Amino acid sequence: MQEAADSEYAKMKAFLAFYVGRYYLNLETLPPEKWPIASLEALEKKGMKTALKGLRQAINDCVEGSFHFHHAEVESLDSELRKRGIVTLSELRRQYSKSYARITKRGQIKNETEYYLLRNVLFDPTEKTPDERKLLEQLISDYEGA
Repeated sequence: MQEAADSEYAKMKAFLAFYVGRYYLNLETLPPEKWPIASLEALEKKGMKTALKGLRQAINDCVEGSFHFHHAEVESLDSELRKRGIVTLSELRRQYSKSYARITKRGQIKNETEYYLLRNVLFDPTEKTPDERKLLEQLISDYEGA
């Protein structure tokens, strides 16, 4: 059980390091000890429970901050992350996004942003249950047919 938690933590940390390096434009203006990964590693010294909480908050910020990305950018980013063996943005959106949960609970896609969120999650090769895959396919099909 602990091994799985450690693996999940390592995957999220790798994503955060990649994402911050690519999208955190003001990184150079901060002293190195204030960079997100350095801050996370400082939390690790205080305890892994605290570090995990901080990492989850950081991942949630990345997910929420990425909703303005064009779907082609998400696909490109996911592809690059997969090549590096890092968990994809689409998978993290599926796991951490309140929007994703709201859409699937509601059972209807309301706009293009929601459509591309679900589409990117569906076509991300990360494992999904057959029921989840069926739901995503149906929601997308309904939206495309409308």
